[in-house]
Amino acid sequence: MTTANNHFSEIAALAESIAEENIIRGKVDLDRITQKKEIKIIRGKYGEYFIGELVYDSGRFYIHLNNDLLVEKEVGRTRFTIAHELGHYFIDNHRNIMEQGISLSHKADYTNSSKNPIELQANHFATNLLLPKQRVLKAVSNFDPGLNSIIRTKKLFDTSISCAALAYVKFDIYPCILIKWNNNFIFSYASYSDSFSRMTGISGKPPIKINKLYLEDVCKQHESEKPKPEFIEKAVFLSTWLAEIAPGSHKDYTGLEQTIKLGNYGGITLLSFF
Repeated sequence: MTTANNHFSEIAALAESIAEENIIRGKVDLDRITQKKEIKIIRGKYGEYFIGELVYDSGRFYIHLNNDLLVEKEVGRTRFTIAHELGHYFIDNHRNIMEQGISLSHKADYTNSSKNPIELQANHFATNLLLPKQRVLKAVSNFDPGLNSIIRTKKLFDTSISCAALAYVKFDIYPCILIKWNNNFIFSYASYSDSFSRMTGISGKPPIKINKLYLEDVCKQHESEKPKPEFIEKAVFLSTWLAEIAPGSHKDYTGLEQTIKLGNYGGITLLSFF
């Protein structure tokens, strides 16, 4: 029987195998992959409709990139978008649906991509394509832990910081929980490592406490410091962020909170326990 976890493991293995065949000077060459598969990349201005989209037309696949939402200097975000669309191509059931003339948008709710299994699978593929696990583990062994490691991984593998952060958590480098929030300081999603789950007993989707005023103050501090640091960090109790952890309880561990603002894309907070 194929479980969801098994399926995600298969997707990761597929992405890593493709990555290893297309590593050039230490990072995955996406142009090489698209050229091999004769997938043409088309850039255009599409307003707010999509960031990237894989299209099947007249027996050929195309990746459309939206220049209205992809800033040229944000190479990492563009690479993740291409890798995500390649996920739709390389994951068999996604490609098969499209080759039948059916749009993937008809198979799931695109208004909430964080819960859309098709989009989650493509994101998982993209992360493992751009950040092959063994190469990442070897690299981060030489980096300071936490956001410093994530930022250096982002630069080394030329991907988005969100992609690097998710890989850092999923590869279980340290017990940690990643909290993503949007530009209005509203909770977006959380991801935590297996060792964090074992340490705290947390499972499923724990309720996250987002204190808007607190995050606003942290971001103001980040902007006002001279020279400007890459991120703001301090020690906090786990109960500061997780509602199910009682303040002062034996599971109210002290962790390192590191927060970084990502321009118009909100920001991330990483809690690490060393």
